[in-house]
Order: sequence, then C-alpha cells, then structure tokens
Amino acid sequence: MQRKSARDCVSGHLRTKIGLRKEALLCYKLCRMTTLATYVHHIDPVLWEIPGTPLAIRWYGLAYIAGFILGYLMLKWLAERKLYCISEDKLGDFITLVCLLGVLAGGRLGEFFFYWLPEKGVDGFLADPLWVLRVWEGGMASHGGMLCVILVSYFYARRHALSFTAVLDGLAIVSPIGLFFGRIANFINGELYGRITDAANPLAMKFPQEIYSFASKQWWAMYAEVNNVVHIPLLGDGSENAAIIAATRANEAAREALEPFLAPRIPTQLFEAAGEGLLLFTVLITVRLCWKKAPNGIFCAIFCLLYAVVRITVEYLKEPQEAVWYGITRGQYLSFALALLGIGFLVFALRKQGKSQADI
Repeated sequence: MQRKSARDCVSGHLRTKIGLRKEALLCYKLCRMTTLATYVHHIDPVLWEIPGTPLAIRWYGLAYIAGFILGYLMLKWLAERKLYCISEDKLGDFITLVCLLGVLAGGRLGEFFFYWLPEKGVDGFLADPLWVLRVWEGGMASHGGMLCVILVSYFYARRHALSFTAVLDGLAIVSPIGLFFGRIANFINGELYGRITDAANPLAMKFPQEIYSFASKQWWAMYAEVNNVVHIPLLGDGSENAAIIAATRANEAAREALEPFLAPRIPTQLFEAAGEGLLLFTVLITVRLCWKKAPNGIFCAIFCLLYAVVRITVEYLKEPQEAVWYGITRGQYLSFALALLGIGFLVFALRKQGKSQADI
C-alpha cells in the first residue's frame, strides 16, 4: 500500500475543527518522514525597533544607504583619476539628486506602474492610495529606477553643459553596487524567491512568505499545525499570515511546524545579487580601468546588455510575481527593452569613439 503524499494530505476534505487538526497532524508526520529537512528562511527584516515609536531600522533601508555611500565613494575615486566627467566638488549634489529622484522615486513608481497597479487595478489603488508612499514595506522596481536615473542624468547634463552619455557612464559603473545590496535586502525580506526545486538540492531553501499563495484547505491545515505551537488569533483582517511568519522567525518549534507545508525553492535573490551586482561591477570597473580612452556611452551599453542577459536568465528560475505572457515574465519583457537601449548606446559609442571620459 502506497504512503499518502503530503499534497494529497493537505488537499483532503477538512470539514470540522477536529478533523482539520487530525488531518494537519497526519500531514506533518508524513512530510517529516518523506522529505529532507531544508533551511527555512527566518531572518528578521527589522534590525532594531525604536522603543516607544512605530519607527524601526530595517535591513532594507540600510541596504540602500550602503549602496548610495559606496557608489558615491567609487565615483569620487574615479573622478580623482579623471575617469569621470563630474568634478569632486559637485559630485555630492549630483548623487543626492540621483538617489532621491532617480533610484528611490523611480524605483517606487516603477513598482507601482509596472507591477502593483496591473495586479491590483484601479479599485486596489482607490482602496489603498497611500501604498506608494509606504516604501518601508518594500517594493522597488529596478527598471523604474533605471529609467528615472537616465532622466535625471539627462537634465543634469544639459544644465551643466556635460555629455549626457559621459554622465550616465559613471552611474552605469557603480549601479551594480546598489543592485547587489538591493538583492541582498530582497533575500533578507524573504521575497522574490525562486521556483520549486528538488528537496535534495543543496541550495534549496523554504520561504514562509509562500503561505500568502496557499489554497484555502492547505492554509487551514498549516494554520492548525502552527497554532498548536504558537497561538495565532483569527481576526479576519488578513493579519494572520504576518503573525505566522513573525512567529516562525522567533520560535523554532513554530518554524518546524510550518516547514513541511513549504516547498523547497531556489534562492534567486542571491543569484541576482551575484549576477546583477558582483559580475556586472567586476566587468564594468575592469573595462573602465583598462580602457581609459573608452568612448562615451560604452559603459551604458555594457551595463544594459549584460544586465538584460542576467535578468532574463534568472527570471526563468524565479517564481513569477505577475502575469506571464507566452512564457515570458514582465521583468523579461522590460529587460528585452533594456537590451535594445543597450544596443542603441553601443551604436552611439562606436560612432563617437573620438570622445572619451579621459578627454573631458
């Protein structure tokens, strides 16, 4: 006689509270016997809560600060060596504009227009019009940030009579630093995880945020098991999932109760941190130091093309967070557009080889 699978167990008929609890307990025991233990993500996204206030220091915010500071220091280092067109004394003001109007505002608006609004619709916006301002909850679109950074650079270059592509080249070189920390922040938040993989995969992890996508019967089975360990009030306001995730961060027994209900997944946030961050930066800074007479626009081209390749590739491993058209995610569509922009920068750079950063 074949042993009942965890999926069949969870999807069984749950009609009474007693039956639900028995079903969940059986599911839990069978899963523990038939699956390998996998690391369950339980990093708290809050580093420190300020006593007596609703404010807190979050890893997400610290990641952006680290990216801004290190990006500024790297641009300053390039400017000192005459490898960037903006002088050191003006660099601080420029980076401030890029950070506030480009990265932060652009990233949030990109998340809103590219992902949140298409999913929630106008009704969702009317029900929660202030969502776009609650940046501490996470949700930043890298494509939106890139678009606004380009716009900020364009207007800054025009105002100060600088080459637009020369201004943008420096940002292209240091942007992977911010992307690296941003993806690490995604991992800390336990968001944007990958597709289901084999439990025997040594890289596999389980992410509690998956419970937001549980079907009803699966959710109630999971709730019954976790509630046996840590009491989770049923308030009916949607706060139960957040309470369950918080409980698993603080309580190992709750984490063990939840673990069998979660699927092993690929930690694509770390893959993106390595590809969009470390790989891109290594390539760009190496080319910058070895090709001091590089034409303006060449680093924009390298960034756009290489980022698009990495993003399109990793998206195949990532759990889609939005509708997929003909097997292609929205992130991949946007990356195809970025690749076309990169080709445009490449053509421009090759036609303008006479002008380089070192000549400015």
